Amino acid sequence: MQRHIVISCAAKPALLQGQNPAKGSSNAGYKIDTLIIGAGQAGIAMSEHLSAASVPHIVLERDRIAERWRSGRWDSLVANGPAWHDRFPGMTFDEVDAAVGPDAFPAKEVVADYLAAYARKFDAPIKTGVTVLGVERLEGRQGFHVSSAGDYEAQSIVAATGAFQTPIIPDVIPESAGITQIHSSGYRNPDQLPEGAVLIVGAGSSGVQIADELNRAGRKVYLSVGPHDRPPRAYRGRDFCWWLGVLGKWDMAAPAPGTEHVTIAVSGARNGETIDFRRLAQEGITLLGRTEGYADGKLLLAGDLGRNLDAGDANHNALLDEADAYVAKNGLDLPEDPQARARYPDAGCITTPLRELDPAQAGISTVIWAVGFTADYSWIKSDKTRRAARSTSAASRASRGSISSACRGNRVADRALSGVSGMMPNMSPNRSASSANTVPITTRRRPKNGPPCANRPEAPSSAPNTCHPETHMAHTRIRPFNTRDTYPEQKLDNDLAQAVVTQGGKIIWLRGQCPQSLDDGKNLDSHDPVEQTHKVMQNIRQLIEEAGGKMEHLVKVVVYITDVRHREAVYRTMGNIFRGASGLDGAGGAGLGAARMAGRNRRHRRHSGIRP
Repeated sequence: MQRHIVISCAAKPALLQGQNPAKGSSNAGYKIDTLIIGAGQAGIAMSEHLSAASVPHIVLERDRIAERWRSGRWDSLVANGPAWHDRFPGMTFDEVDAAVGPDAFPAKEVVADYLAAYARKFDAPIKTGVTVLGVERLEGRQGFHVSSAGDYEAQSIVAATGAFQTPIIPDVIPESAGITQIHSSGYRNPDQLPEGAVLIVGAGSSGVQIADELNRAGRKVYLSVGPHDRPPRAYRGRDFCWWLGVLGKWDMAAPAPGTEHVTIAVSGARNGETIDFRRLAQEGITLLGRTEGYADGKLLLAGDLGRNLDAGDANHNALLDEADAYVAKNGLDLPEDPQARARYPDAGCITTPLRELDPAQAGISTVIWAVGFTADYSWIKSDKTRRAARSTSAASRASRGSISSACRGNRVADRALSGVSGMMPNMSPNRSASSANTVPITTRRRPKNGPPCANRPEAPSSAPNTCHPETHMAHTRIRPFNTRDTYPEQKLDNDLAQAVVTQGGKIIWLRGQCPQSLDDGKNLDSHDPVEQTHKVMQNIRQLIEEAGGKMEHLVKVVVYITDVRHREAVYRTMGNIFRGASGLDGAGGAGLGAARMAGRNRRHRRHSGIRP
């Protein structure tokens, strides 16, 4: 069987000392099925999946758990996503810090403690303080040799060393200029820097947050802005991460090789706010175009500032447009948010942009390079393997090579925090990789092709008009159908309906719904639990209204969730949709009061008293 090295692109290694099958041994020639190198988000998540699959493995980490979060970031850093999103499925942040609510942006120390607690939760077999010096293939047989303080031999290797490895400081400004130059990963706080103005090159999340902090601290700040996306922090009462999920943005393909990199500017600082460069300019930050070079004591700047800002605004507004279309399509009751499209007036640095800047004249004493990192797989002792690692570290897994990638486009740490199903290509014989494509909410299986409808071309001429009600005896059947048409393979002949109205129109009974179209029976092309829940609720609303009722008439809902990990997302979404149903117990809350249900069974039921 072909063995693999898997390249994981979650954040930098973070480790916890825990029980370890190799603990106390010299590690000389220690053999294990799978070795994970790095215990950050992806390494911990991979360990959990391998543990669940009973695959023997060890995790090696050169530092302590979440070291990069603890000592490799600036002091005021918080997560860029809310706590309900940036977490593992099996633990919420308030289990580590009761003060962190689902919509809060956890501080970096809390994130580190959370990762450590999660690794403890399933007793991850992690060894800290172990630096991996090299990985190379065994000669004449399958497997890999891993050299460190002790030697290991493994059939599979998972490289979970992260996407942020070697800071980039371009060779632009010479040392003779007498300017302090650091990378954004070396910044801690304003007091760390020498007196004077600060130039920050790079306007992604790190660069813009550091620029804003320095400006608020009273420093004169220059910010060099390149191409960027700047999504709304929140829109119509929903966070940016929520919109990315329901709009399918997390599943976008990685950019093709050679595509110009476009950074993203998003922030969780001060409880989360949309990054608006025009606002920052109004607040005193001098915006510049891209930094292109240095000559005769001056920085040379591109004339692209206006284009970059306009493109960022277009990206922002395009996502708002998509969100509005999604709301209209799914009939969601989300408040209008016209302020999100407001535009700040252009400051002078935008209308008359600088094309060169003399650092001495401007009083600039420090330059902070916020231009990213490069990957470093030099410890993999194979030119072919290193090349494959570089080429796949932001793409999909290689088909038959020795390296596979766990990266999903640009969603790095967040994807790992959400679980890493699908990251184990044939890791163990006779075991299949787990799947994240489970349908999170359903009741009874709907017809594969949906109930026939008279206005569908493929419906037989004898089929009843299932798009309109049909009255029988003392009740009215809404969207009736026969199982001989919907389940031909089962050879059944039962008359059913999507809804039935009884007792003279006083009670409406709905058939179990799942994320399919009521008209053509097509499945929703999404595995997102929130989007699936919206579709189910849309069907419920449509059937109730076709039966002559309203959503606020609901008195009872029974929910079946096939994957307990989606419980919180499903109930939160239902709670928002049922907000006006006064008869539904808990419907006025954000999560039907069910997001904290106890128990970890594979299937959960939720009965809620409501009154139609």
